[in-house]
Amino acid sequence: MADDVSLFFSTLPAAAWAALSAMVSSVLTWRLGMRGMSASSEQSHRKMVDEYQASEQADRAQFRTTLMTDLASVRALQKECEIDRDHLRTRINDNEKQIALLKASAEIMQKWLQFFKSAEVTMPGALNTMIAALPVTNADGAT
Repeated sequence: MADDVSLFFSTLPAAAWAALSAMVSSVLTWRLGMRGMSASSEQSHRKMVDEYQASEQADRAQFRTTLMTDLASVRALQKECEIDRDHLRTRINDNEKQIALLKASAEIMQKWLQFFKSAEVTMPGALNTMIAALPVTNADGAT
């Protein structure tokens, strides 16, 4: 059997051997080129992914810092608003007290007015005698 194979190879012309070796050489060269391109492509892909991840981490850190700064400013504004709200509530409460006092004073004055009107109706001239009986005061408050 070994003789048959050696006989087969010895009977092939040199041109066939050249074509066969060229074909094997080109297939191996193509295969090595593809392997090199694949390795280069994989290396480029890894480099791109690493750069993207580094960039993404930097962007996230910057976003986090910006977010914390914005939150701090919003909290400061919220505290200012709460202080203003408390101040306004105090002013509203004070104004409501003054309004209640003024309403009470107006009611008292209306009752005095009704009293004096009814006194004038029931006893004409009584108001004038009451006013005349009041002590006289100067502009400086002395009697």
